[in-house]
Amino acid sequence: MSLQLDISKTWKYALIGGLLALPFTAFDAWQSPENITLEMVLVGSALAGYLVKRQGGNSTATGFRAALVGSLPSLWGLGEFILTVPTIANPLWFQAVSIAMILVVGVVLIAIVAVFGGLAGRFGGWLAERRGHGGSAKALRSI
Repeated sequence: MSLQLDISKTWKYALIGGLLALPFTAFDAWQSPENITLEMVLVGSALAGYLVKRQGGNSTATGFRAALVGSLPSLWGLGEFILTVPTIANPLWFQAVSIAMILVVGVVLIAIVAVFGGLAGRFGGWLAERRGHGGSAKALRSI
């Protein structure tokens, strides 16, 4: 009995683009957590958008998901901040608010990266259309 995973093409290409960017983001976060550059996340999102558009998929959603996968190592820096909060002499309520604010900032940063990843995926889809890969073969035959 074998395990069969039925994964959509959107997630398949998002994982390809995101996993391409993941080691570069991890190395960047490991080297300097306060100065993370996410160029490879955008490149991976654009590549994912290009690949999925060749199959007739949604390039924006794929780029968005690829950016989410590729930017996960950037959250390692937030862990350092969260571990630092209890070492500062402040009341317990202030420490709880500080941790909540750190988590909100992390979510906002990942959301911003994901939006730019969606735009990069759309750009990759546009490149695929410019190269003649506009969608499925059935749609192209009807033109």
